[in-house]
Amino acid sequence: MLPMRFLVTCLTLLPVLALAQSQVELPTPDVQSFWNRASWHEEHTGKTYIGEVLEADWDFFEVADHAVVNGEEIWRLRVGVEGAPALAIYFEDMHLPVGGQLVCQTPSGAFPTAYADTPIDASENNPHGRYVTGEIPGDVVEMTYTHPVGTIGTPSLRINGVGYFIRYLWLPEAFDLIGDGGDRGSDFCQVDVNCPEGDDWKCQRDAVARLRVSMGGSIFYCSGAMVNNTARDCRQLLLSSFHCADDMADTDWAYLKVRYNYEYTECGGTISLNSHDRTGVFFLTGSDDMTGSNITGSDFLLMEVEDPIFESWTPYLAGWDATGVPATEAVGIHHPSGDRKKISTSFDPLASSSAYAAGAHWRVTWDETETSHGVTEGGSSGSPIFDQNQRIVGTLTGGASFCTSPNSPDYYGKMSYHWDGPNPITTAEKLQAFLDPAGTGEEILDGTYIGDGSSCEPEDFCTALNVESTLLTRPSWAMYPNPASGEVQLALPTTLALVDVRVYDAQGRMVRSLADATGVSTFSVAGLPSGLYYVTVRSPSGASGTQALRVE
Repeated sequence: MLPMRFLVTCLTLLPVLALAQSQVELPTPDVQSFWNRASWHEEHTGKTYIGEVLEADWDFFEVADHAVVNGEEIWRLRVGVEGAPALAIYFEDMHLPVGGQLVCQTPSGAFPTAYADTPIDASENNPHGRYVTGEIPGDVVEMTYTHPVGTIGTPSLRINGVGYFIRYLWLPEAFDLIGDGGDRGSDFCQVDVNCPEGDDWKCQRDAVARLRVSMGGSIFYCSGAMVNNTARDCRQLLLSSFHCADDMADTDWAYLKVRYNYEYTECGGTISLNSHDRTGVFFLTGSDDMTGSNITGSDFLLMEVEDPIFESWTPYLAGWDATGVPATEAVGIHHPSGDRKKISTSFDPLASSSAYAAGAHWRVTWDETETSHGVTEGGSSGSPIFDQNQRIVGTLTGGASFCTSPNSPDYYGKMSYHWDGPNPITTAEKLQAFLDPAGTGEEILDGTYIGDGSSCEPEDFCTALNVESTLLTRPSWAMYPNPASGEVQLALPTTLALVDVRVYDAQGRMVRSLADATGVSTFSVAGLPSGLYYVTVRSPSGASGTQALRVE
């Protein structure tokens, strides 16, 4: 299924126009060299390589076709690399005036239905002017920029690169051009975060994000987690592993894409509707402990997400424990191979390890649970491990666990070593200086939802979230009639309120939305074409539930 961020052209763009189709192209690269690079990184650096950035140099407005239609100025350009499974567009000078909008999509007729990235507008402007799109399937991206005639301000769109992806796209089947023999996700034993194993970890789930890192001309996957700090100021701090981004140029940080809420809505599901992206981070500090391909410290990285993360995305700032006391049990939440969020569980105490540096890591072995035997993979690097008190105690460096050897150990850099341990950095660069900016001396801090961003004092939101999440599982809520053709009644537990109701079609496109569903017990599907739809309801604490609805 398509995540919510992908839209059909007819819902977001202008009518089909008699506009010429200018196209610029880059030569097809040596794809085998990309696969060789992927293998080398897996063996030597632990990085999960997924593609390469091809150099380009085009001014969109100089090469695009232009027309004026019904009071709108329109520019359109196609960018192609023959044979590509998917592409992304990199901008080194992007500035859009208020009222302007850029959409990157598949050309008409390239696939049975259109596929478009989230429309880009002035909210994405930054002083550095850099931006990168999501992955657009196929070997041609059609870019359409529009603004009303008389718009104040001059748009700028200079393209300096085209991302060429070779694997781990996890696109819907209709858009899958890789032909990888049905390998549609991470390895077979992984456990979806919304399986029963994740029932008590919903807050921590909402802290974990997938990272798409563009570094030195290559593209990689890692994982990370948002974290709280003792100033309780809702600062958007993102913790990961240094080896994920050890060779970043100053300009590369602006292209790092952070993807939130990328998970199946239910255990073993096929629907992932509600993911969201933020592009660009600020580097704050890291362990600086990569010597060649060797890690000589605890391997941590701290960043700050540039642009605001909206309350509706339910962003959670995880708590942490930097005391160095071993966890008696542990849970890892991560994005293996860039796939939807998974959970791995250990019922045994963490053990101190010197696998990389003396006493710098926790050693963990995962246990079989109700659903399967979750492990980690490439792309899981940088993800957090939580102790029995649901606080982060480490970040993933690497290990040997696989679905074919699930009892082999993994290694997480210790929060206590990140905090003030002997990484090759100054005292001012240690994690303590950033997570305890108030100088309180606290080494344990609980998490919190960002909410409206006014205060991030740790509160017991998670109890409410877990309760409401339980209420939003089947059969605690229902819709009737089902099938339906007009009004649909919501049958909800009496203790549950809603903040929004959204209706998606079978390809994941949002077709109806009640932005304020307070007190609402019905919604309408009148006028929708017959077929299968999915209805997502969300509570004030951020808990959500999704069920299928057939429209006749």
